[in-house]
Amino acid sequence: MIRAAQIAGLVALPPTAAMAEAWPMAEVIAPSGQAMILHEWLDEQDPWSGERQIIIRLLAPMIGVGGVDDAALRMDMAWACDLWGKPIATRADAADNTIVIEVMSAPTPRGTPTPEINRYYETYRITGDACIWELF
Repeated sequence: MIRAAQIAGLVALPPTAAMAEAWPMAEVIAPSGQAMILHEWLDEQDPWSGERQIIIRLLAPMIGVGGVDDAALRMDMAWACDLWGKPIATRADAADNTIVIEVMSAPTPRGTPTPEINRYYETYRITGDACIWELF
């Protein structure tokens, strides 16, 4: 597991300066107007298919409180795949595998039930230079 705040400190991955510039580390405004920030990214194996998947976990406090509707959130998630998913998958040498975008209203441990926190998921596969949505 790699937290966004730790990325710049990973000296084992060359070059650190280029890696820090590969994707936004601070809050950005999504197409819907909501603020998003990269919380962490994970390189996991899907327990059912065995396929490698990159998990992009984003904080977006406006979700689930009437701030962003479902259609706008889906567009934001596709945008997030382009902004974070493609560069991270390329960096992790996983561009042919699944990218899962997880948007959450507050930080929560992955895989832990937290009904008080809104979380949404979409799955993508990179084909050429595009994030292609797949049914999750």
